[in-house]
Amino acid sequence: MSDTPPSITSLACQIQADADIVDRYLKSNSLPPLSLAENAFPFFPGTGPTGLDPFPSVPEDVAVARSNLRASCELLLHLASTPSEVLFWTIATSHHHSGACLQYVYHFGLADAVPLSNQISFDELAKRTGVDESQCTRILRTLMTQHIFHEPVVGYVSHTAMSKLLTIPSVRDSIGYLVEEGFIGAGRISEAAEMYRGSQERNHAPWNVGHGIDLPTFQFFETNPKRMARFFGNMENFGSQDAYNIRHLVEGYDWTGLGEATIVDVGGNTGHVSLALSKKAPALNFIVQDLENVIMDVKERAEGQPGYERLRFEAHDFFSPQPVSGAAVYLLRFICHDYSDKYAAKILQGLVPALRPNSRILLFDGIMPGPGTVNNLEERKAR
Repeated sequence: MSDTPPSITSLACQIQADADIVDRYLKSNSLPPLSLAENAFPFFPGTGPTGLDPFPSVPEDVAVARSNLRASCELLLHLASTPSEVLFWTIATSHHHSGACLQYVYHFGLADAVPLSNQISFDELAKRTGVDESQCTRILRTLMTQHIFHEPVVGYVSHTAMSKLLTIPSVRDSIGYLVEEGFIGAGRISEAAEMYRGSQERNHAPWNVGHGIDLPTFQFFETNPKRMARFFGNMENFGSQDAYNIRHLVEGYDWTGLGEATIVDVGGNTGHVSLALSKKAPALNFIVQDLENVIMDVKERAEGQPGYERLRFEAHDFFSPQPVSGAAVYLLRFICHDYSDKYAAKILQGLVPALRPNSRILLFDGIMPGPGTVNNLEERKAR
C-alpha cells in the first residue's frame, strides 16, 4: 500500500465513476437492482451458482469496475473510521462476533425456522428451535447490524436476502463448514505453530488442535459421513460460483483435440467435472478416482443418472502410485492447494511412473497473485 493513500474526496469520485459503470450495466440490460431486501436477487447477476442464476456472465469492464468499487468503498470506510476503530471494531471484534453468531444460527437451525415470506416472534422462534429466547434475540440482533435477518417490528424477526441464503442446502453446508470446522481451528493457530514448528505433516494443523483429532482432516471425514457430506455440500456451493465454475476448465483446454483418449480425474469426487467434459468431448473416456468411501457413495447416488454411465469410478488414494498408465491427461482440479509442498509433491510424484510420452498432467488450481498486483479485496480472497 502507498504511504500516501488517496484522499476521501478522490476516493468518493472513483467510487462514483465505478458505481455508474455498474449501475448503467444493470439498467441497460434490465437486470435485478442491487438490494439487501428479503426478496432481492441474492447474487450480482451473472456471478451466482449455476441453476440459481440465469443471467449471462458479466463483461470484463463491469467485473473490474465492481471489484474496484468494493475495494474503494472499504478503503474509504477505513480512512473515515481511523486506524484504531478499524483495528478493534471492524477486524478484531466484528469478524470474531459474526463468526460466533453464525455458528449459533447454523447449529440450531434458526434460518430454516424463520418463515421465508413472513415474520416470527423471537419467542416463537426460540420455542421452535429449543433455544433461550433472550440469547437468541441478542445473537440475531448482532447479525442484523450486518443485514443478516431483519426486525420489521420490535420483537419479531424476518429474513433478508443474506439470511435467506442460509436456507439453501449447499450454502448452509458452506457456512457450517466454515464456522464448525475452520472457525474452531482458526482460534488455535498460535498453539499449533508452537506445537508443530515448521511441520508440513497433514495432521499438524490448527484444525487438528482445535478439534482434538490426530487424523488428517480428509482422512477423519472418511470416518464421519455427516461431516464428509457437509464438506461435499460446501464444495458444491463453491464449485457452482462463477470464479470456480467448471466452464473455465471446459472452455480453457482443447479437449476435443485429444480425440479418443482417456482422462483420469484424480480426486474427482462426484465426477461432475468429468460429466461436463464428456458432453464437450464425447470421444473421451473418463476415470474418476477418489477414496473408497467417496466412490461407493457416488456410485450409489449416480446410478441411473443420465450421463454417468460414461464414467468409470475407481477407488484410489492419490498419495499412492497411479494405477492407470498412459492416460492422455491426469487432471487435478483444486487438489494441490489443500496440501503442504511436501504432500503436493508426493501427489505429483505418484503420477510419474504412469506417464507416457504423450501424457499430460493438468493442474487447475488457484494462483496466488503477487503482493500489490490486485486490489486488497481480491488479494484477501486469494490468501
